[in-house]
Amino acid sequence: MSERGIQSKVLSVSQVARTIKSLIEDHLPEVWVRGEISNFIRAASGHCYFSLKDESSQVRCVLFRSRMSNVEFEISDGLEVELLASPSMFEKRGEFQLIAQLVRKSGLGRLFELYEAQKRKLSAEGLFDTSKKQPLVQFPKTIGVVTSLDAAALRDVCKTLADRAPNVSIIIYPSPVQGNGAGKKLAEAVMLASERSEVEGLIICRGGGSLEDLWEFNSEELIRAIARCPIPVVSGVGHETDTTLVDFVSDCRAPTPTAAATLAVSAFDDIASDLQRFLAGLSKNIRGKIDVNQQHIDYLSRRLIHPGKRNMLYANELHQLQTRLNTSVRRLFRGKESYITGAKAQLYRARPDSQRGLASLKDWQKRMHRGMLGTLNHFQTRLSITKTSLSHLNPEQVLCRGYSIVRSEEGNILRSVKSVSVDDRLTVQLSDGALDTLITAKRLRRS
Repeated sequence: MSERGIQSKVLSVSQVARTIKSLIEDHLPEVWVRGEISNFIRAASGHCYFSLKDESSQVRCVLFRSRMSNVEFEISDGLEVELLASPSMFEKRGEFQLIAQLVRKSGLGRLFELYEAQKRKLSAEGLFDTSKKQPLVQFPKTIGVVTSLDAAALRDVCKTLADRAPNVSIIIYPSPVQGNGAGKKLAEAVMLASERSEVEGLIICRGGGSLEDLWEFNSEELIRAIARCPIPVVSGVGHETDTTLVDFVSDCRAPTPTAAATLAVSAFDDIASDLQRFLAGLSKNIRGKIDVNQQHIDYLSRRLIHPGKRNMLYANELHQLQTRLNTSVRRLFRGKESYITGAKAQLYRARPDSQRGLASLKDWQKRMHRGMLGTLNHFQTRLSITKTSLSHLNPEQVLCRGYSIVRSEEGNILRSVKSVSVDDRLTVQLSDGALDTLITAKRLRRS
């Protein structure tokens, strides 16, 4: 292979690194990886850098600050975790690394898989359809709460309900909210509330916790009990970032138990304020209607006239119309009379006078005859003068005085001796005829 061929295939380090990075990121999908955290460092930027290792290998990992909000536990060295990561390469150092998207403690993967499988199954049955959601009662008289009697969430819910709507009664349906069998107990509490039908809204709640702590709120029995419940259900399970299947099947989901209580009832102060605004607006509208109607009555009263007075007005109006009619008729007659008089005068002036017209016609005939005779004499005189002038210019008149016209055989008039030669034949025109001649000699005039 030539040196030129070798040279054309040489790549820079950056090109090699960039090519490998593209191959890794374009062809390797996200993957769950299990291992032990070591060399954990949280940088000033908020990004976390660590190694994930097992018995025989390790790989560099990075968890960006934007993903830290999804981690619900403290990350430290020696912790066994599972990462959902995207394979990549740190171009500047040429190091292979995993970019972590999700981090969970090792062993929770099975629970996530069960959660997703349960969610897909119940969703396929239509239990999470929004079309089946019931609207909350705006002004309930009684609210039911499904939770543990020892739960801090119960105290928060009761305090919020008492502050917002002290007139609303609270019925508690106690049930354990954690541990094996808690899901079945929660389902029985919901079914009990459904059978009694003594509340207009039902809150199912508990405080925050890990995935294991909240697992019973994914129970299929509980989900089906809520789906069959004829009472609107508000879910307030865990903190804002916690999500259970109860949140999907409930008619309304709140991020916390306190927020669930807030959604379940309308605040007494808010209702009083709304009622006060409504009454004020109603009073204003009524006063406005009364004012408008009173003005209309005043307008109608001004238009209402006694029949006798109305007849007098009609009589006066009729008299005025009669007077105007008489005046108009008289004015019309006078105008027509003046028009007829003027038209008669115009007709009289335009009457034809036959005698005067005949005399005028004869006068015009005489004037025309004299004019034509004068014009004819004038043109005859001019014609005679012109004829005399033309006779003087007639070549034949010149020939009578002894002159002649000499022409060549071609008929051209000769004006110079130089234009002919000896032995040429010429024609000499005289006043009474022509002569054919032969040139025997030429004599030029001496100057």
